[in-house]
Amino acid sequence: MGKSIKPADLGAAISQELTLYGREVTERVNTCGKDAIKKLVKLTKAKAPVGDRGSFKKNIASKEIDAGHGMKKFVWHVKAPDYRLTHLLVRGHATKDGGRTKPDPFLADALDQVLPEYEKSIEEAVAHD
Repeated sequence: MGKSIKPADLGAAISQELTLYGREVTERVNTCGKDAIKKLVKLTKAKAPVGDRGSFKKNIASKEIDAGHGMKKFVWHVKAPDYRLTHLLVRGHATKDGGRTKPDPFLADALDQVLPEYEKSIEEAVAHD
């Protein structure tokens, strides 16, 4: 059995345990996010279209942003100068002769694959004993 606590110290003991639990959950959630973003970058690099220069694929990356209270945000992005192409590739665009290009679903396909796994891993991380 655990150590005994005086009633006057109960609030502080509960607060301390909740703080420890919160840190553990935060670490597990951050790990899930880092794993998911790595997989998203890998999948999008594998399925992204190759242009004339071939630099679009090379410039797909992710970055980690501090969200405060120990939480991290993981952001998928395309580095300069190719970041402007993402919208055109994903949505399609007008051509010089008046036609339209077909949208390329490489990003949506990768998200459809990664997001369900990410959501499941987050649920497991929070429900962890």
